[in-house]
Amino acid sequence: MAEQQRTIDGLREANAWSLVSQDVQQSLLRLIDCSTDFIGFADMEGHALYVNAAGREMVGLASMEEARRTLVQSYFDPVDLAYVESTILPEVMRTGQWTGEFRFRHMVTGTIVPVHYSLFLARNAKNEPIGLATITRDLRSMKRVEEERQRLQDEVIRIQAVTLAELSTPLIPISERVVVMPLIGQVDETRAKQVLETLLEGISKRRAAIAILDVTGVSMVDSAVANGLVQAARAVRLLGAQVVLTGIRPEVAGTLVGLGLELDGLVVRGTLQSGIAYAMGSS
Repeated sequence: MAEQQRTIDGLREANAWSLVSQDVQQSLLRLIDCSTDFIGFADMEGHALYVNAAGREMVGLASMEEARRTLVQSYFDPVDLAYVESTILPEVMRTGQWTGEFRFRHMVTGTIVPVHYSLFLARNAKNEPIGLATITRDLRSMKRVEEERQRLQDEVIRIQAVTLAELSTPLIPISERVVVMPLIGQVDETRAKQVLETLLEGISKRRAAIAILDVTGVSMVDSAVANGLVQAARAVRLLGAQVVLTGIRPEVAGTLVGLGLELDGLVVRGTLQSGIAYAMGSS
């Protein structure tokens, strides 16, 4: 009760609640002290007249007495204080309030506390500024939830990307020594690289002797893609296996010839069926 009375006396000296009965003042203070938000009031010089329990905990004040001895400027990191003095306070004096996300500083640990900061100007009956009041919400829990949500979202996106990559470059075993990769749609440089990686990994893992690369469903084969296919065939040969390229359309054949790519060691068949027949006969 003595501490509440000192707080009330401080507010009365600032002429903030001079028209409110003492019982009402004490009831309001008890109510405010139960809030989980930082609620405080200071004079125009920054001397705290009242800081509720949540506010004291947020910035590392042990008691109301310590709060009165500490300028509210100490609640901010020096870097942020410059913005308070150059932008926030002038805005409050001009419009009566400032609201936005900001940062407080725990004065004991130095921990930066993200907050939703509302600062407004208090006036007396003569409309004269008598102090600054704040209702500030600790955003740490919300930020942790947002970070976890973002982490989970990133993980979902990563898994989706991996799944789509696996679906876009499937490697299907048709015997112990033969695998088939049917390609459908557009093949760009990124997907061509993925084809190579999947082929090499699958051949090594399955000890396959022949990999059939079917491009019947590929919409377009440009120079970069054609070169990527030939490079894949060469890389597969280094593993002691062979690539059978099937589904070559006339325009694709023209691209390969026009590029002057070396097709030595690359078996080409017109259809997937003929490619499978060749592979099964060879294996």
